[in-house]
Amino acid sequence: MDIESIISYIEYLKKECHLSVSVHFSGDAFSSLPNELCETLLPYNSHNNLYCLAIKKESHESCIFSQKALRETLLPETPVCRTCFAGVSEYIFPVFREDLAIGFIAVSGYLSETSRDDMKMYLKDEQIPKKLCDTLILPLALMLEKLFLEHAKRDADEYTKILHFLNEYHTNISVSQIAEYFGRSVSHISHMFKSKSGMSVSEYCNKLRLRDAEKLLRKTALSVTEIALDVGFNDTSYFIRLFKETFKTSPLKYRKAHQKGG
Repeated sequence: MDIESIISYIEYLKKECHLSVSVHFSGDAFSSLPNELCETLLPYNSHNNLYCLAIKKESHESCIFSQKALRETLLPETPVCRTCFAGVSEYIFPVFREDLAIGFIAVSGYLSETSRDDMKMYLKDEQIPKKLCDTLILPLALMLEKLFLEHAKRDADEYTKILHFLNEYHTNISVSQIAEYFGRSVSHISHMFKSKSGMSVSEYCNKLRLRDAEKLLRKTALSVTEIALDVGFNDTSYFIRLFKETFKTSPLKYRKAHQKGG
């Protein structure tokens, strides 16, 4: 199974079917893939609806715990419609490797009775299109299962494990915390990550934070300061400087250019 076909299908679901699709795997499952496959899938390994992006900093630990608990209850080819702890309604389709639930596909971003009042404008005020999802998500699950069957290694690579970890925790993480989590020294983590990725851990985390900020600028009315804090920057001036270096324009000019015509 080639990764390009999987990514093309996910993008089709997002752009043509207007579904907010993400894929969520355990750290061990993700890091069992070769580095290049893991890095290609990682951008899709988090909820990309604006509600979840906006509350990530304050609720991220609860989200990770909720996903882990969900994986333990899944059954093969048995979709579930549920409301998560943060008040988002979502459609869940399990992904299995042999007899083990390694993850799930989520179609998320729907309003529920427990959604936060101040963030409801970022959720879809409609029911989950279950029949449509039943038809469209099964092929994606089968493609992902085939990908793992063909490419997953039994022994996960340390660098790939760290990539997955940072994809989940980049909003608020330090090298010392990473080293403690993996039972390694700060020096080992720093040198290994730099040699593999070509950038420092902090540079990589900032790259992911800027990715989150870009989405919030394009689709929300949150202030630049609010966005900087939400994605993990405690210094707004530093955030603006990094944003300019990356996107060659200021956050406000970027928003103005990308929100024209909706």
